[in-house]
Formats: sequence, C-alpha cells, structure tokens
Amino acid sequence: MTPETLTEKIKAAPREILTARTRLTAPSLEQIPFRMAWAIASSDALHFLPDWRKSADLRGATRGTESEMRAVEAGDEIIYNVFEIATGDYVGRLDLHSWDADAPRCEIGYMADTRTSGRGLLREAAMACVELAFDIGAVRIQAMTDPRNLRSITFAKAIGMQEEGVLRNYERREGALCDQILLSVVRMQPDAS
Repeated sequence: MTPETLTEKIKAAPREILTARTRLTAPSLEQIPFRMAWAIASSDALHFLPDWRKSADLRGATRGTESEMRAVEAGDEIIYNVFEIATGDYVGRLDLHSWDADAPRCEIGYMADTRTSGRGLLREAAMACVELAFDIGAVRIQAMTDPRNLRSITFAKAIGMQEEGVLRNYERREGALCDQILLSVVRMQPDAS
C-alpha cells in the first residue's frame, strides 16, 4: 500500500459507526460541551495525560476539537467520540493514529469517561475501530501506555491486545523520564501468491 492510498482510505473512513450499543462520531464543534464535561469528571483518571486537562475549559476544548477535525479531514487520523445509543451519554474517545503504509500498522488511543465506564461500552466501540483498521489494511494495531496505568493495560487486553514489552525511558512526563508498555493485536496478511 502506498502512503497516498493509505491517506485516501483514512479520509474515506466513515464519519459515523453504529454498534449494538454505541454511536461513534467524528469530532465536531457541537461536541465541545461533552468534551469539557468528560475532562472535568474524569480528571483523576487523566493524570497520565496532562495535555487533556486543557479540555476542561472552553478555549482548550475548542482548540483540541478543531485540531482533531483538521487531522480527520487531512487523512492523518481517524477519531471518534463515542456515545451510548440508549441514553445519549458520552462514553469516551477513540482514535487510530500513527499510520504506516509500508509496514501496515497504526496505533489506537482510547480514553473513557469515568461516569459511563465499567459496562463494556468503550470496549464495544474500540472493537469496531480495530476492525476498521484491519479493513483499511493494517496488519498490526498497537497501543502504548504508562505502566502505572493499569486500567489502560487491562482495557487493551480486553480488546484482544497482547503485551509485548516495556519501552524504557521512552518519553518525558512532567520533567521525568518514564517507561511505556507496548501492546498489540495482529492479523496476518494473506499471501500474495
């Protein structure tokens, strides 16, 4: 797959996906109040992601949403806000990013709204994203998370990922180097013969 072909496939990804219990929708300005409420309600769970604290105010949430909308339009990422169909409640956010056309892979990002977590809603939506990535042509989907973020590791395993190892001193958070756990799920590509 060429990088251009991959970009076109990403751009063509559906802007809305329905699962049995969830509705995944591409970011829009109308969703800013949900983003702000989520960031405030889930702030304790977001301490591993300091940039997400910016979503708690209107300016930060607007900038973040506009940036996400540009990334989706450019074909750089696939991003969904997830809502429960039955109630309309915000469930969380999912994204497929860091695409590579040569070794067809991407990374999945996920953040749950703590007010609706524990019922398998985000997992259901994430499974739809994993299938979408495989349908686009990825043969590997990976996730990286702070080793102290046990909820994230458990979630990745719940969507079929296996832990591959630790990336030591991988990034700097709040002035200190920290490790990242690498997890992935793979699907073998059919033989070209």
